[in-house]
Amino acid sequence: MYLADIHIRNYRCFADERILFAPGVNVLLGENNGGKTTVISALSLVLDQGSRRRPQFFDFHHPPIDERVPPAITISVAFRSSDTDTVQDKALVATWLTKLDPPWEAQVTYTFMLEPDDHARCHHELSTIPAGDRVQYRRIVESFLDKYVAHTYGGNLDNRLVADRESLDKISLHSLDALRDAQRELFSGTNPLLKRLLRQVRDSGKTKEEQAAKAEEFITLATALGTHMHSRISLDPLLQLVTDTGALEGGKPHLKDNLGEDDVLAALRLHVENNGVSLPAELNGLGYNNLIYISLVLASLDHQADPAKRGTNAVLFPILCIEEPEVHLHPALQYKLLKHIEKRVRETERDRQVFITTHSTHITSASPLDQLICLAIPEDEQTPRAAYPGKCFPDDAQGKASKAYVERYLDATKSNLLFAKGIILVEGIAEQLLLPVLADHLGCSLEEHHVALIPVGGLTFRHFLSLFGARLAAEQAVYALRRPVACLVDADPTRQPNGPNAKFHKCYPYNAAAGWTYKPVSDVITTLTTLCAGRDNVTIAYDKKTLEYDVALHNHAQALLVTDSCTHAEALRLLFGDPAATPKALADQLATARAETAHLPTPEDRAAHIVATCYLSSLEDAKGEHALGLAKALNDAKGTPTLANFVVPPAIAKAIRWATRQPAPPQQLGDGAAA
Repeated sequence: MYLADIHIRNYRCFADERILFAPGVNVLLGENNGGKTTVISALSLVLDQGSRRRPQFFDFHHPPIDERVPPAITISVAFRSSDTDTVQDKALVATWLTKLDPPWEAQVTYTFMLEPDDHARCHHELSTIPAGDRVQYRRIVESFLDKYVAHTYGGNLDNRLVADRESLDKISLHSLDALRDAQRELFSGTNPLLKRLLRQVRDSGKTKEEQAAKAEEFITLATALGTHMHSRISLDPLLQLVTDTGALEGGKPHLKDNLGEDDVLAALRLHVENNGVSLPAELNGLGYNNLIYISLVLASLDHQADPAKRGTNAVLFPILCIEEPEVHLHPALQYKLLKHIEKRVRETERDRQVFITTHSTHITSASPLDQLICLAIPEDEQTPRAAYPGKCFPDDAQGKASKAYVERYLDATKSNLLFAKGIILVEGIAEQLLLPVLADHLGCSLEEHHVALIPVGGLTFRHFLSLFGARLAAEQAVYALRRPVACLVDADPTRQPNGPNAKFHKCYPYNAAAGWTYKPVSDVITTLTTLCAGRDNVTIAYDKKTLEYDVALHNHAQALLVTDSCTHAEALRLLFGDPAATPKALADQLATARAETAHLPTPEDRAAHIVATCYLSSLEDAKGEHALGLAKALNDAKGTPTLANFVVPPAIAKAIRWATRQPAPPQQLGDGAAA
């Protein structure tokens, strides 16, 4: 069996949300204050009887749904059967069953609320305060907090059957919070983790006879050691005042010399050896100590779930929750830690389920899509909602191919789209380098608005768009990521000569002419537009041809666009300054372009397309290098008259404003921003 979902009502940031879990490892990710820690805390309230803390006023969801009703917390977790269920599993949840037909389901619910009489009195007092008076609301609720009662029920909540403590104790939930102090937990206190685990592994694998012999041997050695130390130490010089005042009548202090095994275990110190040097673990790096700490916790859970060591006291359903396992770990160790945990769950029954919260793109990129749960607060809502990337693909050949592609190529860079508030999908490195600069020019900083800029390649947009609801039926679209997505795509027009067996070829936007079949946009754009029909969070942005062509088309008098990466850079600068010029290096190309643009309506249009044509052709083999140089030039020109009339192409402006959720401002003379 496995923990299938949790339904959280009126607890912290959640008003009413059901979050679905997968068997094995679950990775919860998302923005800060998105609810990840609250999910772990909610699980602890239901299942961790030993360390449960009593909720306080701010543990209720705020603002309250109805200020006249006393707040109450209800958290339900559902267990569901699986193919590997044992007799013990079924016995554990037998009294909690809510569904008998396979796959059967069982439920445990935690409530924190007032008893009926106190509820009525609190309700009466809340009804007397003005609407919106939060100060009085808090005063009244806090005055009743001591009367709130916590209950844990098994089965259908309507039946109010209290879950028996013995069964709950068979479920062990161990949490490692994000602010864990590995050094303190490992080595400090009267019963540190290291000491507890050394007790557990002491004499591991030995027979009872061997253990008894070792115990006898220890007594002999410990007695000799105690006698040795006692013979070397005299307390008389240290107790002179006690002797002179006659206080010895109350008893004479002495050193205990019969050492026990626990005394020696407490004295043992963990060292780390590297390159022949042995250092105390306290002086070791934070990341390595954190890894040692997690390793020891896993070993402790093994002990708790091992019937051979604990008999009928063994835990039947161990759960491990780790918040931010990436703390102090470099990317390679993050990856290895996740893979080790996945292997434990897959190959053993020692951890039935593991819940991980993370901000690490290295961990998310190493996780299968079905393990990911994305928590975020939608723009038009106040509480977090869960999305499930693994459930965002249709169950057909195309959907399976898209899921496999995304799972394979969702690397640490592309995983940013799972954390961002807005996404711009682009074709390649040129857009990735230039768009942040162009966004700043529009006053729509991608960084400030938490927008991820993801290069996915021209033909692979469709694979990633399923994550945001494209091509999904209504019942499946509820699993999709709720955030604005802009696809910035090259228009890449083509034309086909009329005649048999003719093929389409790339062309320029002005190449529409009699005798040709002209397509102003590529098949990629047509496909994307169809896929995203009905999705109000996705837009497809495109202009006339490519990024470089479109930038030059709208800025054909800006010689700033020419970088040293351009072929015939000096000739291009001359052309930007005077579109009527005919630099020798560009003469042949200009002759063709001028002939083909002769049908355009105005000299301005003709000049813009001619300059853009020569500009694009000069960059065929250096787009990335050129984009880097152009981004620097635009940054260096910020605030100068040179950049005052620079125009961000409309498609790029549309994509940026869509992802940053910024409306287009009224066009102002000379502001240089496309509306």
